[in-house]
Amino acid sequence: MHAHPLEARMAHLEGGFAQINERLNSIDRRLEGFDRRFEGIDRRLEGFDRRFNWVIALMVGTWSTTILTIVFHH
Repeated sequence: MHAHPLEARMAHLEGGFAQINERLNSIDRRLEGFDRRFEGIDRRLEGFDRRFNWVIALMVGTWSTTILTIVFHH
């Protein structure tokens, strides 16, 4: 007499766990999509970092040359 309600409850729990599993898989797929997007952004930023370093080096070189010219000009 008590076995039937227990089986129904277990089936209900199993269904709930199946829904949770589906939702977690959906979240996992979305996070994988974000990872792919960020990997592309990281690659683009690496190129930007190299160009930025060259621009800073050029600015410092120009500035130091200008200052040295002013200081040592006779």
